[in-house]
Amino acid sequence: MLTRNTVVLAEIETEYGIDPIPTPASNAIAVRDLDISPAGEAVERNILRGSLSPLRFLRGTRSVEVAFKTEMKGTGAKGALPAFGWEGVLFRACGMAQTVNSGTDLLYAPVSTNFESCTLYVYLDRLFHKITGCRGSFRISVEVGKPALAEWKFKGFYNSPVDASPAAQTFSGILPPVALGAGFTIDGFGPVSEKFEIEINNSVVERKSIAAADGIVGFEITGRKPRGSFDPEAVAVSSHPFWSNWQTAATLALNLAVGSIDGNRFSIESPALQYSELGSGDRDGRAIYKASFSLAMSSGDDELLIRFS
Repeated sequence: MLTRNTVVLAEIETEYGIDPIPTPASNAIAVRDLDISPAGEAVERNILRGSLSPLRFLRGTRSVEVAFKTEMKGTGAKGALPAFGWEGVLFRACGMAQTVNSGTDLLYAPVSTNFESCTLYVYLDRLFHKITGCRGSFRISVEVGKPALAEWKFKGFYNSPVDASPAAQTFSGILPPVALGAGFTIDGFGPVSEKFEIEINNSVVERKSIAAADGIVGFEITGRKPRGSFDPEAVAVSSHPFWSNWQTAATLALNLAVGSIDGNRFSIESPALQYSELGSGDRDGRAIYKASFSLAMSSGDDELLIRFS
């Protein structure tokens, strides 16, 4: 079996844990660096007996963990959902609500209730995994001169894989914008930075039940602590007071915008970035900071906004 023959489909579930039957024509997502693995308890039987040899273990609860990366790109049309597979499904299954502002943008903002879920179909060449009830978390990495990447991690129900191949797929033909000429400001200050990372950092927990066939009745998002980091060049206090902002835990507006073509731009926004850690470093002889930050709400469920326009 060949790694390059991997195909992933994703679709939102209308009822939790019930397969909505995604199709290769409408729900195929272009991914890279896929990792899929079962997660299950190996229950040891520590019975006292006249031997040091171990007994066979028993299989306890069972689930599946899936991780992969996608390119950050638009749909090709401002404020319009495409007919082909769209990564917005993945944001929604990570506790983000989708708002379609027709002709303007697609906005993804965190929610605290009514969490959605998705079903993932993963074809590893001719080996088919169906993973229902998926909820997860994500991280976005932006590096100069490269397309931005979203890294996804999901937990879902275990279903035994079977032999199957997908029908012909329709993938997005949109090329991702490269991180050049990006608009990047923190409280109006434009850092000189090579890298930027941000993650929603959801807490995804199992709901266990002795009545469930696999011991799990669902996966819930029970909390989030959005955070990130970047590596700005050190500047004078008059340009940007990194240290006093850290000292006072000041809240600063964040805006990072990548792309210049309508229908293929995205931005990452927050009303209240706070420096959590500051460290020193060097980049080719220039002093830099290793800045870590947390994100806080302004009015609620607005600490991290992702906009495609």
